[in-house]
This record gives sequence, structure tokens and C-alpha cells, in this order.
Amino acid sequence: MKNKISIAIIIIALATSCQKEVTLKQLPYDAKLSIECLITPNQIPKVYLNKTVPYLTGAALNSTFFARNANITITSGASTISFSPDSIFNLFQCDYIYFYKGNATIIANTSYKLNVLFEGKNYVAECTTNQPIVSIDNVSYVKVFKDLYGEHEGVVLQYNDPSTSGQYYRYEMHRWADSTAYRTNGGKSPCLNGATIRTVEIGRTIYTDQNSNGQNSTITFEPAYKHKADDTTYVQLQTMDKNSFDYYDQLDRQKLAQFNPFVEPSYLKPTQFKDAFGCFGAYSISDSILFVYPE
Repeated sequence: MKNKISIAIIIIALATSCQKEVTLKQLPYDAKLSIECLITPNQIPKVYLNKTVPYLTGAALNSTFFARNANITITSGASTISFSPDSIFNLFQCDYIYFYKGNATIIANTSYKLNVLFEGKNYVAECTTNQPIVSIDNVSYVKVFKDLYGEHEGVVLQYNDPSTSGQYYRYEMHRWADSTAYRTNGGKSPCLNGATIRTVEIGRTIYTDQNSNGQNSTITFEPAYKHKADDTTYVQLQTMDKNSFDYYDQLDRQKLAQFNPFVEPSYLKPTQFKDAFGCFGAYSISDSILFVYPE
């Protein structure tokens, strides 16, 4: 028994003696811009403009990332949409969301150019609002479906893909949430305090019609918020352009690489913008369909 105790003491002593506190020196960091602007007809555009920060920065408020004092315009022919800084307080996130808001609405079947001037550099991209409106045929529910991230409950959208190729889709869901609601990948909001707010849930994954052109198709997604039976939602289908798909597909691949050690690492790279991340894309949106959770 004494020998066992002696061995245990030696092991503990060796383990503690190997511990050493190391201070990591912060290397010089060159911040890059993240530019996200998705436009759709009859709506006022918003540009989300943020700066990247060093990996070891830790948790920070959204104001830390917001790129202030930028000059932003969207032009089409002789018309110009100008932008000014704005923000809204998100009760669920308990933080402000910062963006630049335009002063006019977007027009369908029109080509636009985005110009961002920030700290002496210009960032330019183009897109066209010519996406067809694809209607939702039906919305249903499944208790379990599987994807690359595991098993989830799912909401299923059914629609008929147009015969022209090159369509990309993602869902949009509107619902009311109170202090009992919480996100599937997080907890409840400490800021609601009994208030009821309207939430807008937009899928990050964009689905392509590459293998389903002109066919009856479905999108199955895990809702972002937990729910109760008879909770009411309104679902819409966004039809995106390739600019949007290229960018969000990168984000999906990066997320998958972070959660799955057997997947090749994926890193974001500039696509439309030189020396900046993000996209300037266009989409159309369907009429909303009522969906009530059955359980």
C-alpha cells in the first residue's frame, strides 16, 4: 500500500513540475474588411461593414468590429443610392447590430455597382437583380433528418425549380419569440425579460440546383430557435445569385472543417473584392407561407 501511495505522489509531482505558464506575444496584425450586401427589389439595401480582429482578441461587442467613417454608394446608370450609419438593438443577442442603410429602394432587373471607400481604399463589386421568384409549394415537418453535422429535427420546403439552370436557394423564416425561446446552438436571451419580439431567421446554407434543374425539389433545415407545438411561423424562399452562393459556400465549408476533424481545413479567401472578404449579391423572395409546428 505504501508503494502505491509513493508512486502516486511521484506521478503528481512529475505532472505539476511539467506545468509552465507561457505568455504569447501578439504579432503585428493587418485587419481586413468584411463586406456583406445582399439586395432585393422593393427593399432598402443595407451594407454590413466590419473589420477582422486578431484571433486572440476574445469576446467583444459588435461595435468593436464595425468599420466606421466609410463612404458607400450603390449606382445604376445615372441613379445613386447613398448610405449612412445605422443600428438596431437585438434583444435576443443583447447587443446592437451595426450597418449602413441606403436612402432608396432596389429595382428589379437592374445591374448595380457597389463602391466602398474606407481608409483610402476602394472596394468595388457588381450584381444584377434578375433572379426569378420561385414559390413554395408546401411546408412540412420531420422529427429527424441527418446532415453532415448530425441528426436534427427539420422543416421541409417543397418547390419547383425553373428549367433554366443556375438557381441558388435558402430559406427565410419569421416568427415571434419570448423569454422562453432559445437558440438551438445557444441559450436563452437574458435581455427579453418577458418581452415578445419578432425574429427573422435566415439560412446560411445556400442550395444549388446543379443536380435538380427543372425538378420538384426540397430543402430540409434545422430551425434556429426551439419551439412549442402550435407555434406559428411564416416561411419564404430566397432565390440567390452566384455571388451569394460562392461566398456562403465558403462559410459552410469553413464551419464544417471546424466541427469535423476528418475534413480538410477550409479558409476564407477574397472573391469579388480585392483584399476584402464578403459578397455583393442579389436575390428575389417568394410570398410567405404559413407554417405551424405540429409538436
